[in-house]
Amino acid sequence: MALSLTVLCTPTAQAGGIVSELHDDPDLAAGDIFQVLNPLVATGVTLYKGDYQGTRQYAYDFAASFAATEVLKYSFDHTAWGKRPNGGNESFPSGHTSAACSAAAFISDRYGWQYSLPLYGTAIFTGYSRVDEHYHHLRDVIAGCALSYGISKLITTPYQGRQRVSLTPTIEGKTVGLELTLLFAP
Repeated sequence: MALSLTVLCTPTAQAGGIVSELHDDPDLAAGDIFQVLNPLVATGVTLYKGDYQGTRQYAYDFAASFAATEVLKYSFDHTAWGKRPNGGNESFPSGHTSAACSAAAFISDRYGWQYSLPLYGTAIFTGYSRVDEHYHHLRDVIAGCALSYGISKLITTPYQGRQRVSLTPTIEGKTVGLELTLLFAP
């Protein structure tokens, strides 16, 4: 419960900054929002479906993506790849894009590519905003997304919901047969 309260209270405390950023630079604000919103959507989908194994997998997926991104950022910090176009440090790979893409890759690997299209769209926009605002080079956002994509492939397994059609052999006394089950409701 404490984690939920922290997640819900943090944006409220910074609401003035986000509102100001939305007004002054909407694409930068959108990239900042999608890096948080995409993972929340992915987590929400697992909870909505009652897929608690998926919730755990996404937690591991996100944590591994975050850790790998941070290790690479600090590893490349004192190299040419660590310099941002705006002169800052810790450019490679993009953490915003890594976070946004982790959700898209997880949803694709867990539930199917067609469900991940909106999340990939917002992840691509996040990468665009980071390059457009001179926080990252194109290589940084590509690396951030590729890193999350690869980690998702290693961690995420496809969702095994209830089977729609099953054929089961049955034996009761002297009767031998097959039971056909068709599930019509989701």
